[in-house]
Amino acid sequence: MARLTPEQPPAGPASERLVFEALRDRLPAPWHVWHAVAYSAARGGAEGEADFVAAHPALGLLVIEVKGGRLACRRGQWFQDGLRLRESPAHQATRNAHALIRVLAGAFGAPPAFPVAHAVWFTGVDRPAGEPLDLAGLTLYAGDLADPEHALLRVLEGVGRPPAPVPLEAVAGVLSPTLEFRPAWARRRALQDARIARLTEEQGRALDAFAAFPRLRVRGCAGSGKTLLALRQAAIWARGGRRVLLLCFNLLLAERLRALVADLPRVRAVAVNELLCELLGRRDDGDPEFWHRLQRDALPAARGLAARRAYDAVIVDEGQDFSPPLWAAVQALVPEGARFLVFYDPAQNIFQRDLSALPEFPWPDACLTVNCRNTRGVFEALAPYAPGDARPNPRAPEGEATEIYRAENRAALRARLGAEGVPPEDILLIGAHARPRMGLEGVLAAHPGVRYYTYRKFKGLEAPVLIVLDVCDGNPLWDRAARYTAFSRAIHRLFVLELAR
Repeated sequence: MARLTPEQPPAGPASERLVFEALRDRLPAPWHVWHAVAYSAARGGAEGEADFVAAHPALGLLVIEVKGGRLACRRGQWFQDGLRLRESPAHQATRNAHALIRVLAGAFGAPPAFPVAHAVWFTGVDRPAGEPLDLAGLTLYAGDLADPEHALLRVLEGVGRPPAPVPLEAVAGVLSPTLEFRPAWARRRALQDARIARLTEEQGRALDAFAAFPRLRVRGCAGSGKTLLALRQAAIWARGGRRVLLLCFNLLLAERLRALVADLPRVRAVAVNELLCELLGRRDDGDPEFWHRLQRDALPAARGLAARRAYDAVIVDEGQDFSPPLWAAVQALVPEGARFLVFYDPAQNIFQRDLSALPEFPWPDACLTVNCRNTRGVFEALAPYAPGDARPNPRAPEGEATEIYRAENRAALRARLGAEGVPPEDILLIGAHARPRMGLEGVLAAHPGVRYYTYRKFKGLEAPVLIVLDVCDGNPLWDRAARYTAFSRAIHRLFVLELAR
């Protein structure tokens, strides 16, 4: 069968529908037919629309003007159902054919080497005894609907065959190009960021609870705003005159938190092991027992700091990362009567800590179940690994579906991101192993600005575009908690490169 573009029949005049159905049902391959080919003044010299353009690779193109109803020609003036037409059907078809030649010449850089003929199809009348001179041999009638190919061939064979086959795909690229219209990456990111960065009702209730309860645990899924709330509450307490200690486990997250509280002199953000080293005046000496001894020996120093009331409030972010000895040291840091907040997510317990060591308070945890970080496209990829009560924000932007590649398709993925104009600084590579084991030096050297971290080091942080490397089923380094932690770092786009077992 012929290829019709578009594939659905027109919603316009009944006469055009008759022609469309005849061509669809009775015209064989290799014909290609376009319906309602519109052109603008910029491309064709004037605005207009060809009802149909039929192309045959061995014969050329035929521009067809369709007229239905009762037609009459009186002394050179044309009428349709009693109404005078502004121009004759032959002139209209000729004008559209010339416009199409100009459009193709502009696209190809030279006039087409194949014929572009024109014809008129009167769908409601039979062939008369005579034809006007401008329509002689160029007119199709109601009877031609039964055998449209014979009628089209009759017209095209009268103008001669082209010296070479008509490049149908190139013509299709001009008349019906495949285009995707969407904002540039920077604009898409800005629009999505604006929709994501809104306080949810759950977060609002948690802020109210912080005022009512001096000590509280907050359990929240990935992307539910735990770090955002920790920062907001730290700022509220600091502006109220309190000295606030903001603790986390991850060194990279601590660095980020320090930057975010730089304008709050009453807030100190630090990784817990950094603080313990400072209290004891020690530095990592490479001994495997160093951190165990540090946490054990830190208890007296932590109690001493609390006794001096160096801080009026302690906030812990990513509490599921803390081991029982660390919790003992942290709780010793909290002065009696001081405010104490703990944010945690059991589903991100990638270090397999004993969560029963978390501090207990005499009231229930506040719970955050709405993901506010990820677009829906990213959330759908991490949802199978998320806790059962996690859900996307109903206002979250749709985003784009996560793309999964085999490892050998890294080059195709880089080309895809380059074509979308994603700046390197928006792209993060994340994996299970330290960088020397990943074989990424060539990639990172070729794309300055792209970063690589393990998901352990990057947990608690986020990136606009995330490429997760070498995910492998059956590898304990890529268990449920690891995938949930890694995938949820992506804000706008997520790509997953898989390895075979």
